[in-house]
Amino acid sequence: MKIKPFLRWAGGKQNLVNELLKNSPKDANINTYFEPFVGAGTLFFANGFSKALISDINPQLINAYSHIKTDYNKVYELILEYNKNFNNNSEFYYKLRDKYNKERNNFDHIQAARFIFLIHTNYNGMYRVNKAGEYNVPIGKLKPCIPSFSDFNRISEKMKNTKIECFDYKEVIKFVGKNDFVYFDPPYPPLDWSNPQNQFTIQNFRKEDHEETALFADELDRMGCYVMISYPDIQFIKVLYSKWNIVTLDNFRSISCKKQRGKISELLIKNY
Repeated sequence: MKIKPFLRWAGGKQNLVNELLKNSPKDANINTYFEPFVGAGTLFFANGFSKALISDINPQLINAYSHIKTDYNKVYELILEYNKNFNNNSEFYYKLRDKYNKERNNFDHIQAARFIFLIHTNYNGMYRVNKAGEYNVPIGKLKPCIPSFSDFNRISEKMKNTKIECFDYKEVIKFVGKNDFVYFDPPYPPLDWSNPQNQFTIQNFRKEDHEETALFADELDRMGCYVMISYPDIQFIKVLYSKWNIVTLDNFRSISCKKQRGKISELLIKNY
């Protein structure tokens, strides 16, 4: 049974979930599933793999996953309280955002609840921080669609046999092996490199980082892993993965360019 993610997330793949599942290797062939840029975890929650490791470099995102796995009752109660106090009140959003930033070095269930509620009520599900590491996304959604208690219960159950780690994507090399499945959904490159897109962390994901990701994917391929990567349909990416199996999808996504936003189709890049 497919489970809907507990977060709305910029760049999330909910509208592509059926294509992701269709293009994934068969469950019976896989030892462990890995998702190193987990974000909202669309494919993780939708697939049937019984053993997984999900990870991300964003510590507050990973804190939210960890507490949904272990303390979802406490997290859910706080989210309901925030939603009651919010009641379409933008002032409450900014006060909660201030508290979140003041305690951004805390990693308890309270901070997890703040994170989840802010993501559900902010602009477009973005997670952006300034150079000081402070979350600065404005309010966007006045009527959030909060997951139900039973949703959180199913999500927690799904993560029962899942390792949750906060580290750079390349750290998965310590855990992967032959017949493991690794799905990458890295930050998308802009159409115009002089106008980089907003990033989810302080560190920008530069052109060189995408090139390193391609080299890392080649390394996983040599190890006998199944690898699938989501990217926009741009020439830079198609050249990087010219020796891979590239599937062009009919779905389109908005992507930043210098003076406007353009529509561009999606790619799934596979080594199988």
